[in-house]
Amino acid sequence: MDFNKENATYFDIWSVYQRKSFPLIRPQTLSNVSLLFSSNVTRVIFVRHPLERLASAYIDKIASLTNERFLLYDSIRRAICRRYSSFYLTHAQRKFYRIHRQIPKKIEEPCHNVVPKFEHFIDYIMSNSIINDVHWYPYSKLCYACLFKYNFIGKYETIEEDLGRLLTYLGLEPKDWNNVNYFRTGKTREHYKSMYSNLNNQLLCTLKYLYKDDFKLFDYRLEDYLTDKKTIACSPVHKRQLRKSLERLKLF
Repeated sequence: MDFNKENATYFDIWSVYQRKSFPLIRPQTLSNVSLLFSSNVTRVIFVRHPLERLASAYIDKIASLTNERFLLYDSIRRAICRRYSSFYLTHAQRKFYRIHRQIPKKIEEPCHNVVPKFEHFIDYIMSNSIINDVHWYPYSKLCYACLFKYNFIGKYETIEEDLGRLLTYLGLEPKDWNNVNYFRTGKTREHYKSMYSNLNNQLLCTLKYLYKDDFKLFDYRLEDYLTDKKTIACSPVHKRQLRKSLERLKLF
């Protein structure tokens, strides 16, 4: 992930906005895009452990059943249910999808209230282009962590302290975050860890490969979220197969 001047020459920052991979920056509003790389600009990023971020996205976007029908994440949830229908539906319910290739909005389909398992969610997003969704796409790709050379990197796990350091760094008045619930999700780290306890080694290796740059750049470990503290050994064959799969989806 070493970007030299030659690499930077071919970096099309306008495509970042077009692909919605860097949603909080609108390059076309800048009079000079090179300002983003200026030494006078403070580039800040806050990161979260990839596995907690992924589990949190699943809980909020897929498992909550609060998304309005036919919106993006509800559509993804129902698509996962249909992909792994043998785990969730009866034979008669599966037959419904063979009959109805296009489902009218007025029809309540068998998957309308099914919450797919976490492992099926991971397997599904890894085999479809929705892996580049901003809620779980690797920071190293989403935020161009190497190219932008951020001046300040904060972590969700220590966000209160890091925000204090950032304010000091920027010469701003510090704030007491102790009584504010901005950073509370209602789930503990142990809860997120438990979600990975049923994943097989192949899925864990897939996650280890997908987030390998995030683990390295931000000092995280996949093993931090394994309940039995085991070390996952991934075969070179699996890595090659996964890389080919991601390259085919034009993600890596």
